Amino acid sequence: MTTTATEPSLAAQELAAGLRLSVTRLARILRQQADASLSPTQLAALATITRSGPLPIGTLADEEQIGAPAATKIVDKLQASGYVVRESDPADRRVSRVSTTPAGEALMAEIRARKTAWLTNRLEALPPHELATLTDALVVLEHLTTPPKSFPPQPQPPESQS
Repeated sequence: MTTTATEPSLAAQELAAGLRLSVTRLARILRQQADASLSPTQLAALATITRSGPLPIGTLADEEQIGAPAATKIVDKLQASGYVVRESDPADRRVSRVSTTPAGEALMAEIRARKTAWLTNRLEALPPHELATLTDALVVLEHLTTPPKSFPPQPQPPESQS
């Protein structure tokens, strides 16, 4: 059986399955390293607000791929914990912008440091050839996680005239 352009090869399917499993395990371990009193969803939202804020709750919902009501509940919990504040948008008072407080910034810095330290220790234990392979793979992983660029439409063959 031959594969077509639309049918992935068995090797690509096996690689995809192995990569998915390894990345999922690594993400779970790194989440566990956060050791915070927040849920993974709350931590993800706080990270987005820290990185992209101040931002409207609707934009947060879009970034996190959740509904606006869920984003509002998350922001309420983060605000109650002292990690974010809401401010009215000066251009449109109906819109609330969310930004990270100094306590939220400190929590994110602590979590990132803890995760980086854990991963650094694991990387230092790797043999040099595995570390080099992983360094090369990082470029590929960046390509995989970057949204595809829009390509111009492919020219269509002229329709046959009958």
